[in-house]
This record gives sequence, C-alpha cells and structure tokens, in this order.
Amino acid sequence: MKQVSILFFFCLGIAFHSTAQQSSSRLPTDLIQYFAGKWEGKGNFSNGRSIAATATFTMSLDSSWLQYEHEDIPPNRYKALSLWGTEKDGSLLAFIFDSFQGHRQFHGDYTQKDRLVLTNTDINQAGRKAYQHFIYEKLSPATFKMAFEMSQDSIQWRTVDTLIFRKII
Repeated sequence: MKQVSILFFFCLGIAFHSTAQQSSSRLPTDLIQYFAGKWEGKGNFSNGRSIAATATFTMSLDSSWLQYEHEDIPPNRYKALSLWGTEKDGSLLAFIFDSFQGHRQFHGDYTQKDRLVLTNTDINQAGRKAYQHFIYEKLSPATFKMAFEMSQDSIQWRTVDTLIFRKII
C-alpha cells in the first residue's frame, strides 16, 4: 500500500509540474485582451488597389491558442485561419492555413511595445530562401495596423499590403 501511495503522489507531482510549465508558456495576456473580438479593416495593396477584410480573434482549445480568422471582402478572395500560441520555452509561434490550400508556420517577436512581428522562412519556387512577415501594430485601444511583407534576404522588405483594422465588437 505504501508503494501505491508513493507512486500516486509521484504521478500527481509530475502532473502538477507539467501543468505549471504549460501555464507559464501562454500567450501574453495583454496581447489576448487586445485582439479578442471582431475587427473590420481597410487598406491597400502596394500597387494602390483597395483591400478590405474582417478579422475575428477568439480563444480556442481550452485557452491554449488564440484563433484568428481573416476574410477578405470581395472582390479579393483570401481567407485564412491562424492559431497563435507559444512553444514550451515561451516563444511565440503561429500556424496559418489559407483558402489557397497553403499552410505556413511563423515565429513571433513581441518584444517591442505594441508591436507583434510574425516571420516565416521558406524555400520559394526557384529553390531560394524567401521570407515573409506579418506586422501587427497597436495604434489605439480600438485600432491596429497589419502589414504583410516579403523579402529575398530578410534585410530589405517589400510591402504586399497594409490594412488598418478597427474593433467593432
């Protein structure tokens, strides 16, 4: 009986330790509180053509991930489902699945106040490294700017599109 009790408390200790580690590697609370809700955005592609979209952020999977649904307003057709979360070491990451059957993994940098940068490195169709990032900048309690940029060297970036979102719910 004594061995069963020791084994029980050992397992309980491991479970508690595992839960404590998981809770320490959650998304920053201020990031969740800021983005949670529904947003409408308007902006432009780099060629000047207009773009509009909706963005909805909700907690998902027992509050382990921030789910972000992005939907362009016609005539644009891009739709994406993103999950923002953290690695066990606390570093930010995001997975993006889109309506063009794409899926990408991004790593996040939230070290600058009011600015989140999600960066992806991939191999392009020519077999060279290509870089992408999304930059989310808080402009006010109810507005943020999102820019999507691409680069061939991760030094010089080309803006693809920029939208200013305002919170509606």
